[in-house]
Amino acid sequence: MSTNQRIYYIDWLRVITFGLLFVFHSFRLFDTYPWHLKNADTSISINYIIEFMHSWRMYIIFLVSGAGTYFAMKSKRENFLNGRIKRLIIPYIFGVIILVPPQKFFEAIQQSGFEGNYLLFLTQLPYSLINENFGWNLIWTGYLGYHIWYLMYLFIQTILFLPLFKLILKHQNKVCEQSNKLFRSFYTFWYIIIPFVLLEFLLRPVFPQYLNWSDFATFSLYFLFGFLLQINQKIILFIEKNAYKFLLIAIACWSLYLINKTFLDNISIPEYTVNYFFSIILKNLNSISWVFTFTGLGKKFLNFNHRYLNDLNQGILPFYILHQTVIVIFGYFVVQWDLSILEKFLIIFTISFLVTIGLYQIIRRNNMMRFFFGMKRKGVNP
Repeated sequence: MSTNQRIYYIDWLRVITFGLLFVFHSFRLFDTYPWHLKNADTSISINYIIEFMHSWRMYIIFLVSGAGTYFAMKSKRENFLNGRIKRLIIPYIFGVIILVPPQKFFEAIQQSGFEGNYLLFLTQLPYSLINENFGWNLIWTGYLGYHIWYLMYLFIQTILFLPLFKLILKHQNKVCEQSNKLFRSFYTFWYIIIPFVLLEFLLRPVFPQYLNWSDFATFSLYFLFGFLLQINQKIILFIEKNAYKFLLIAIACWSLYLINKTFLDNISIPEYTVNYFFSIILKNLNSISWVFTFTGLGKKFLNFNHRYLNDLNQGILPFYILHQTVIVIFGYFVVQWDLSILEKFLIIFTISFLVTIGLYQIIRRNNMMRFFFGMKRKGVNP
């Protein structure tokens, strides 16, 4: 592959999956699961939307992040690690200090009965953070950063996998030869599910919390696969060729969830049992099938340039960093109105989306703000 060649379907997948986070988090005010902010009336039907999107959305994001890491390593425009720090660590720190506290403030008002003003809340916030003890795990990435935990996760993955990625690039031909064996047929391909199932089955009962080591292991496998996807082009050709087969399997897996919800219930209670083992197999079969369905269809139908694609790509990171804070702020007031769930959702989604776009237009014109949101200076090629 030419290192200068732009892989447009990866760009489109990145834009679409990050864009769907706006829909996902706008719905979170109305499902029955715990979240930072809740409407008085919730809907079990929305649970299924949340569960469906949750079963593949972040996996695709880590897959395209692995592909993006490949291109960043091949690029000679700047030092790779310096670029990762600017794009991931600076926005994370900025978000933790500036963008996450407003979410915590409205959460404290609604769910803990906090009655003081925002300045009083900020004076008390450091003490609550200091008193937390997370141990040796990555849950702190979400506790401190809420929705932007992904930035710190991706940075840690990049540091840990960097020696391996360099080794893969050094022995690229051998890696292609070995990976080709896995993609000789649609049946041999499914050996890929083994590490996903074993890692989750072994780790989830010990680390059941979201963003603990079990999630890190699963996200890392998709991250690694996204990198390998760009090393060996036969892999993406295989996925594209079998996209509709993956779609049929994905629909079948999700249908089993809908027909027998005990599969979902079993997944939520991790333990070393046969029932849990088979539930984990179904869970990963479902996730992998949806991820490769969207990847294959993306390669088939979205591998083209567009005059807005470059602008959309540049706006992804600030859009992602901003979106949940805006949703929570406006959502806090809208959920108090006497309207239906659908009306509230549409209002929150529409207003938050437009406000986020407006804020981005301010950010993109100011080099200091671009720095805090992980963007390159104006006039520098992306």
